[in-house]
Amino acid sequence: MMENSKISNVKTVKKILIIDDSEVNLFLIQSLFDRDPDVQTVLESNSKHALPAIREGMPDLVVLDLMMPYVDGYKILQQLHSEAGINHIPVVVVSAREDRKSVEKALAFGAIDYIKKPINLADVKVRLRKFLYS
Repeated sequence: MMENSKISNVKTVKKILIIDDSEVNLFLIQSLFDRDPDVQTVLESNSKHALPAIREGMPDLVVLDLMMPYVDGYKILQQLHSEAGINHIPVVVVSAREDRKSVEKALAFGAIDYIKKPINLADVKVRLRKFLYS
C-alpha cells in the first residue's frame, strides 16, 4: 500500500533582529521589509537585551549598531561569536563610524559586512537580503 505524500511549498520565514538605540534607525531598517511576507523583523533598542534577544529569537541575521549606551556593538559581537549555539548567526554592522579602524575592528570581531550611515535604503535592502538567502 502506498501513501500519498505531499510536497510542501511552505516558505520559511526569515527573521532579522535589528539592534539600535535609535528608534528612527530601527524603524527605517524595519520599513525595508514591511511588505515582504517572507521576512520578519524584530526590534531591540536596549543593548543590555541584545544577547538574550539573540538567544531567545535565534534570528537568521542580526543588524547591529556599534555606538550604543550600556553595551557597545563590539562587545555584543565578541560575546555572540564566542558563545556556542549562537556564534553561527551572521551580523551586519550599521554604524555612523566611518574610519577604517572601526570597520576593520567590526570585521575582525565577526561582522560579515559593515554599512556606513547615513544608509542608502535600496543598497541596504539588497545587501541584507543577500545574507538572508545565501
